[in-house]
Amino acid sequence: MKRFLSAPGRLFAFIAGALLLLRIATLVVSDINLGPDEGQYWFWAQSLSFGYFSKPPLIAWSIAATTALFGDSEWAVRLAAPLYQTGAACFLYFLARRIAGPREALWAGLAWLTLPGVFLSSMLITTDAPLIFFWSGALYFFFRASDPHEDDHRRRWTIMLGVAIGLGFLSKYAMSYFLVGAGFALALSAERRRAFGPLNPVIAIAIAAAILAPNVWWNAQNDFQTLTHTAANADWGRSFGHPGELADFFGDQFAIAGPIMLALVFLAVLFARRDLARKADMQTLLAMSLPPLIIVALQAFISRAHGNWAAVAYPSAIIMTIVWALNDKRAFLALKVSLAIHIAVGLGLLLAFADSGFAGAVGADAAMKRLRGWDRIGAQIETQSANADAIMTDDREVAGELVYYARKGERLVAWNSNGKIDSHFEAFNAFDPNRDRRVLYVTSYADALLIKERFETIEPIGEASAPIGKNRTRTLYLFSVSGFIGE
Repeated sequence: MKRFLSAPGRLFAFIAGALLLLRIATLVVSDINLGPDEGQYWFWAQSLSFGYFSKPPLIAWSIAATTALFGDSEWAVRLAAPLYQTGAACFLYFLARRIAGPREALWAGLAWLTLPGVFLSSMLITTDAPLIFFWSGALYFFFRASDPHEDDHRRRWTIMLGVAIGLGFLSKYAMSYFLVGAGFALALSAERRRAFGPLNPVIAIAIAAAILAPNVWWNAQNDFQTLTHTAANADWGRSFGHPGELADFFGDQFAIAGPIMLALVFLAVLFARRDLARKADMQTLLAMSLPPLIIVALQAFISRAHGNWAAVAYPSAIIMTIVWALNDKRAFLALKVSLAIHIAVGLGLLLAFADSGFAGAVGADAAMKRLRGWDRIGAQIETQSANADAIMTDDREVAGELVYYARKGERLVAWNSNGKIDSHFEAFNAFDPNRDRRVLYVTSYADALLIKERFETIEPIGEASAPIGKNRTRTLYLFSVSGFIGE
């Protein structure tokens, strides 16, 4: 505690707390609607389970906790995101302080909190935020549990490592990269391997497996839907070799970490190992960073990959980069410039979330359009659905929005147009002709293309529309549908 209350520790606590409050305040005043995934996660939180169609359960549990305390407003749905990212920064602060010192710890914590990707991730509730938090915690506990100089509490750190890994898996299965990195780190360091011993890794893995077991059981009871969906996301059925996808993946990394910071990370990979006093620690940090980057880059080349799929590479990469940069004058100057740019960009992002007028003024309308207009459209659809047994839609994203914005007392069901189970709604909220005799069908097709000749009555009853930006309007078409004909 005394070391945390040193001058760098107090400064970090103040800045981290101020940024957290600023992010929460932005969420409270923001008029940005939930995205389709966020709406779906909120829907999951209404019925807690050990698993869901496309993700493990912790994202739903997190939303259930924050909305139980603060209600179902958008800011309460998203509240866990800035809390998780601030918690991750604290773990990185503690680890950097242990490896290098309080000055490096301060800069590592601030570098994390000001990354462009972290600013964005703190405004949206996604599975990345809890994953990063538990990954960062596991990283700290792994260093403590395998530290050759840690004798008194090694078993305690091992138990905490197992808990963090297990909860990380309940956040997102990308936690598997941690096991690869930890194995790689132990293989590279005989000293760390001897310190960790043969029993502690077994204990950590056993604890993690016990925490994950209910989710495995849920998957077994539901045809392993989450794993099947994850495999479908990988999309290995495409033709092999996509250099354009690989280029896009690396381009996304510049947006996530910032161009200067990413350049510093690459330089740190090349030169940080020359720090002989901390060579073993730098080697371990590098071992934890490379597997997600390499694996996801290969996935991008084989088929496709989103930039955030490799986000777990950055906690250890940031610490490694900061420790190296603070001992190189030119790198330290570049680091200061990078953080200044990130703060300016981040504050601009917060303003764009808080004020739609500012978003339009800085040309961010296009980026925000996906998150606008759903509250108005939902209200219109809710009014039109008064006499229907359910609201039915053929689009997963529309379903994710309407379960939140047109949810009051109304059931929402999915129309499966291709015969495959592609979403949670098709798996668990599918159209049932025996129950859903008269539905309000919501679609982006003005001619109700996807249900033609499947119902006796398909009567157009209007549109639901809302402006989503300058000269942009979202329109959905509404039909009263009854008399299911069948295949």
